[in-house]
Amino acid sequence: MGKTRSYILTMLSGLCLFFIVGSTACTKEDETLYTEVDNTISIADGIVIDNGVKVKRPIFNFVYYDDFLKYIANSDHFLIVPLEDFKKTSSTDKVIISLRFDVDEDINAAVKLAYRNHKYGIKGTFFVLHSANYYGQMVETHFQRTSGKMIGPYFRRSDNVIFYLKKIQNAFGQEIGFHNDLITLQLLYGISSRQYLKDELAYLRGNNINILGTTYHGSQYCYIYKYFNGYFWYEYPDNGWNYEYITKGVKTIKIEKDYLENYGLYEGGRLGHDYYFSDSNFKNGKRWNMSMVNLDTVKPGKKVILLFHPANWD
Repeated sequence: MGKTRSYILTMLSGLCLFFIVGSTACTKEDETLYTEVDNTISIADGIVIDNGVKVKRPIFNFVYYDDFLKYIANSDHFLIVPLEDFKKTSSTDKVIISLRFDVDEDINAAVKLAYRNHKYGIKGTFFVLHSANYYGQMVETHFQRTSGKMIGPYFRRSDNVIFYLKKIQNAFGQEIGFHNDLITLQLLYGISSRQYLKDELAYLRGNNINILGTTYHGSQYCYIYKYFNGYFWYEYPDNGWNYEYITKGVKTIKIEKDYLENYGLYEGGRLGHDYYFSDSNFKNGKRWNMSMVNLDTVKPGKKVILLFHPANWD
């Protein structure tokens, strides 16, 4: 049995022991375990995240994730780098690992994961979803009195999102990236995705959020209208869906495209890797998790990307 499985069994045994000593059955759910010195995380004045851990299931909880980080951080077998360094990093005696996080709709869970990465000196890469409610909202057309015209739709950014990103980047030392849902915005609202991206990068970078990378978001609309948000980039290959045009009702919409270099970005899905594992995938009806791979068996010099979605973690 490899170290990966061994540490999982040890962790689960430790949980049972904790519950037994506390006169609580090991199978009881919703037991709050304050495993951190910081029981809360302050984002800004009036914004606080509960950093306690509720163990509802044996794998997708922060106790399990903490133990996984301890394992990879203390092993001489791995060199852990953020995605911004993944392509240019090589080694003859270590496995190169990057931890990628597609934040999607759960910014609070992302902060908790970033906190734990920082605790073990690990720098991961968090891709913030610009179409998520915590980031902002599209405003429908409305009458503007000052101009006497109907305006919209337009995007109204949340005042608080920058505080979350600064906490992840500055306090916890993580890389922030842009999770691309650009074609969805063009398709649903008719906005210029190129101009929108320029505006958002100017805002983020102007607030000292160092955006270097992007990954594409698998919106529900991608499956309805058959497109990848990655098609916004000329560099992204045609994977068999609507690469240049999308039909929506009676309309045929030409997808706006541009080049990565025009925005100073890399595409996180096209960095080159030997192994890629994601908790959005399923194997034999079970969501992928770290117990399904023995990282100790990966040969030195190989490159591995592990993708996590904070919304899957309690």
